[in-house]
Amino acid sequence: MAETGEGFFGLFKKKAPEPVDVVVAGRETTLETPSQMVPLIVSALEARLQVQIAFGNAAFFSHFDWELTDGDGGKVTQSKSHLEEGQYLLLMPMEPPIGNLKVRSATDIRLEFASRSHLLECSTSLLQITPARKICLAFPKVLRQKPERRSGVRVLVDRTMTITLTVVRPSGIVFEAKFRNLSARGAAFFGTGAIPKIADHSQVEVTIVYPEGKLEVEANVLGAYLKDGEQLFRIQFTLQDQQVTRDIGVLTSYVQRSNIQRRNKLLQ
Repeated sequence: MAETGEGFFGLFKKKAPEPVDVVVAGRETTLETPSQMVPLIVSALEARLQVQIAFGNAAFFSHFDWELTDGDGGKVTQSKSHLEEGQYLLLMPMEPPIGNLKVRSATDIRLEFASRSHLLECSTSLLQITPARKICLAFPKVLRQKPERRSGVRVLVDRTMTITLTVVRPSGIVFEAKFRNLSARGAAFFGTGAIPKIADHSQVEVTIVYPEGKLEVEANVLGAYLKDGEQLFRIQFTLQDQQVTRDIGVLTSYVQRSNIQRRNKLLQ
């Protein structure tokens, strides 16, 4: 099947544009019309924001993808019309790859992704796996928009705090790092030696040791950025089970308590 809007995708009828509704930020909202949902999904596509795909007790990661169409002169172009018309969702193959096999038998698929200020959740179902191995999902009937929890719980990590990170890159190379900030969903860190090279959207393994415990967690690299002349990396934790979620919550609570204790000492 070609990914050009014909065949299977040609069964979908184009919808006329609807008036854009105003979405109220700062509180949980239920979006029920394409005019409300499409701009948020398109923004996640264009910014290549990570999408968590959950079914059963497993969670995997991917990104929304473009539809490829044949343009003038046989040139292949990227199209987002399948989203703008509320037809279906396309996602790239999942990481870890085992998810691409398991999703074929999934009956209820849950998506979670972020915009600039909100956490977005929806339920959908599998339509097909395309010949290019892209995942085609039904366009959601409802999109739940919640205030972005990560920004509300992000805490700064003092450089003197006794927390060590060991990061293993996909190539197997290991380097040491320190947190810049931390939340229950992700973190920012910097290397303590030579500046490491990590490809955006790659997966790394992180071992965290601190006075109250030790945990190991997989994470997806969202990208690197400069802050005060220092290169930082942003990661999103892969929360594949409740134990990992609890362990990161305990670590975050420890950092918050330590920050409060340090502040109280300075005020004495």
